[in-house]
Amino acid sequence: MKIIDGTIPLDGLKRMAIDGFGNMVKAVVDVEREVMAVDGELHADEEALLLQNGSLQTKTS
Repeated sequence: MKIIDGTIPLDGLKRMAIDGFGNMVKAVVDVEREVMAVDGELHADEEALLLQNGSLQTKTS
C-alpha cells in the first residue's frame, strides 16, 4: 500500500492488480490534497494511511 502524489504508469497499476485482486486496484482519494492511497486490501486501510499522513476526514452534506 502506498500514497501516490503524482502520476503512476499504467503498467504499475496493472502489476498491482495482478498481485492483488487480478483485475482491479482499490484506491482512496483525498481530493483536497490531490493524493491517493492505492494497493490496499481494504479501502479502510487506505483511508487510515491517508489520515496518518495528513489528510482530514470531514463530513459533507
